[in-house]
Amino acid sequence: MDQTVKEIFKDYPKFYIVDCCVVFSFFNDSIHVLLVKQDHGPSIGTWVLPYGFVLDNEDIDNSARRILAAKTGLENIFMEQVRCFGEANRYPYERVIACLYYALINKEDFDEQLNKSDNTKWFPLTEVPEMKYDQNEMIRAAVTRMRYRTMVKPVGLNMLPPLFTMRQLRKLVEAINNKPRDKRNFRKIVEEAYYIEKTMLIDKKSSKRGAVLYRFNEKLYEQYLREKL
Repeated sequence: MDQTVKEIFKDYPKFYIVDCCVVFSFFNDSIHVLLVKQDHGPSIGTWVLPYGFVLDNEDIDNSARRILAAKTGLENIFMEQVRCFGEANRYPYERVIACLYYALINKEDFDEQLNKSDNTKWFPLTEVPEMKYDQNEMIRAAVTRMRYRTMVKPVGLNMLPPLFTMRQLRKLVEAINNKPRDKRNFRKIVEEAYYIEKTMLIDKKSSKRGAVLYRFNEKLYEQYLREKL
């Protein structure tokens, strides 16, 4: 590094950077959040968001992917950065800046064995415990961001299996927005959004009669976006 640049940098403090991840999933008709029981440090024994320090020569996004893979057993999952939490006194021991991400996963893909060994637990969004520092604020920020994104793009489908029923889709939308939807109007809206395809397959698990299964068609969605523009 150029000596002049070194002189400039030496006058400024160095901070620690962590990635914190709010992992959402949908099951039992409600949105759930994945928390980890802290096994070390001053917060030992308490529930915390999945997190980790950004390592030397590691991109911030890659750090978040590494943390998510370690806590879920999954790679290439949907995630987005929400914002950074950098209040000077947010952590009492050192200056730590937290970059917040949220991720959406289908619980059927989640590694349950990892869940048992790593002391993680799914909490319904309405039953998340009070946590230390600004972690509850982080969850609220992630929920706000998720709700906004699902209004403009069908990213919420990442929390459903590839084949889903109309009821599952409606309950997902209700859970995300925290309000009920009229069944008939909802079905009409879905049918008009032709990128949600009706299949010839029937789900026999949900009822004796069975329910028609649907799927998301990415090519039709791209066509829909082009027509919209």
